[in-house]
Amino acid sequence: MLFGGGNMAGGAKIKSGLTAIVRYRTRSKMEMPVLDINIGGCMVDARSWTVKPDERISVKLPGLGFIPASVVWIEGQRAGIAFEEALYSPVFEHLTE
Repeated sequence: MLFGGGNMAGGAKIKSGLTAIVRYRTRSKMEMPVLDINIGGCMVDARSWTVKPDERISVKLPGLGFIPASVVWIEGQRAGIAFEEALYSPVFEHLTE
């Protein structure tokens, strides 16, 4: 994992309004603002989310399909998500340019 404990190491400036669709539990989906992102995961605004650390989820970022991931931490109204596989560099650059 490339981050933890509420601190996104290597985070990048993200496009304004970047959102992720998160699918969890019984295939429920929720759209969440992305606050920070790196090739290994992201931090989202999780105000109305009821997941717990270590829960497996899928994340859909703009232009991509659902990516397997897991919740690493929850701190206040933010949650850290680790992708199972790192984002391909050109895809990451597109999300952050």
